[in-house]
Amino acid sequence: MKPISVAVDVHDNVFVTNSGANTVSVIKSVTNTVSATLNVGFNPESVATDPQFGVYVANGGTHTVSAFDRFHALVATIDLGGGAPLSPDRLRLAVDHLMGRAYVANRSLGRVSIIKISSNPPLLFPDFFEVKDPLGVAVDPVSHRVFVTRPDHNKVSVIDATTTPPGVKNIPVGERPTGIAIDPQKRRVYVANSGFKTVSVIDMTTDGVTTIDVGASPTGLAVDAHGGVYVTHPDGLVRVIDPGSASVIDRIPVGSRPQGLAFEPHSNRVYVANLGNGTVSAIDLAGG
Repeated sequence: MKPISVAVDVHDNVFVTNSGANTVSVIKSVTNTVSATLNVGFNPESVATDPQFGVYVANGGTHTVSAFDRFHALVATIDLGGGAPLSPDRLRLAVDHLMGRAYVANRSLGRVSIIKISSNPPLLFPDFFEVKDPLGVAVDPVSHRVFVTRPDHNKVSVIDATTTPPGVKNIPVGERPTGIAIDPQKRRVYVANSGFKTVSVIDMTTDGVTTIDVGASPTGLAVDAHGGVYVTHPDGLVRVIDPGSASVIDRIPVGSRPQGLAFEPHSNRVYVANLGNGTVSAIDLAGG
């Protein structure tokens, strides 16, 4: 199955991309059982949801996005363009609900593509943001700025999508930044520096950067309702960062080679995709 990416919606659903099976599993968080399987394109690498417009899956093998409505019916397959279909880490995406957009980091073409998800069916904008070698992408729902990791350049590019032309600035972070997550309440961006053993923390008010030592090769990130940060590592552990002390306060064993993860608020759990053994771990935060 090779699960790699996780997202949640507002209906207690957890979506997990199965990069080896070209499917997305839908898990009901109230029962922790698979309720549906969605067929998508070759090598799905990233998934994101919107409470009104549906579910979006970036397929790295075909350079497409599979768009589903909120009832999980396929409504469009959007061709993004790009080459090298067998290369890993081609596409990642994030959704901005208020702007009615999905942003797709397209590593093959060196751009961040824009999909208008509020149209029926969703469609690709002709405009895009040029970003050399992009990978992880996240959107601040308050300022609508788009944050893009660039692992080959040890930077995060910040795009102000509300201006014309869009403003772009680059913020230096750690070595080979990949995963990225935003805490809009605390105005922080967390960046997993997979080439070393740190997470960079960007203050969205000042763009200042601090660093937290978390252990070797951090990969994916998620933030819970209280600002706690969860970091996956290839050693089969999820490290937990306390935002107050900016330090690791717990290490939770999960499956083999954990990758993406997401916080599901209704069940108060963090769901982790374990690439190495084809499982999903559910961390119950209420149970410690």
